[in-house]
Amino acid sequence: MTHKSDVKEQAKDILDETLDREAVIVLTRISEEMQLLFLAHPEPQGEKVKEIVTGFFLENGRSEQFIDDWIKTSEEYSHTRGLSEQDQPKAMLSDLGVFRFMNFLKDKGLTDDQITIVLTGAVQQAASDHSE
Repeated sequence: MTHKSDVKEQAKDILDETLDREAVIVLTRISEEMQLLFLAHPEPQGEKVKEIVTGFFLENGRSEQFIDDWIKTSEEYSHTRGLSEQDQPKAMLSDLGVFRFMNFLKDKGLTDDQITIVLTGAVQQAASDHSE
């Protein structure tokens, strides 16, 4: 149990040390946008999620090849996690959120190890928020 709070504390320390107020606002906005997506599409269909993902990446200047590769990778990852066909679109939306967070943190200069700690801390925080 101590280990879990250690990761959350490490994640908080990394964010406090490396991100300014503006960056925290951007991360909050990403989180809110993803929550709205999940609220708007509580049981999304695969084609709708692909449309959302494609639209997001096109708006951000990504190539069609990047988008195709990203969608294929997300689908493969869902299969390796053993998710049902019904759960795969939700997983892809979740993957988009994680990608957005990771990409932003990488742009802010965090290392892969720091990003892993931050994401692990966020997952643990979310899990503890839902269990209370």
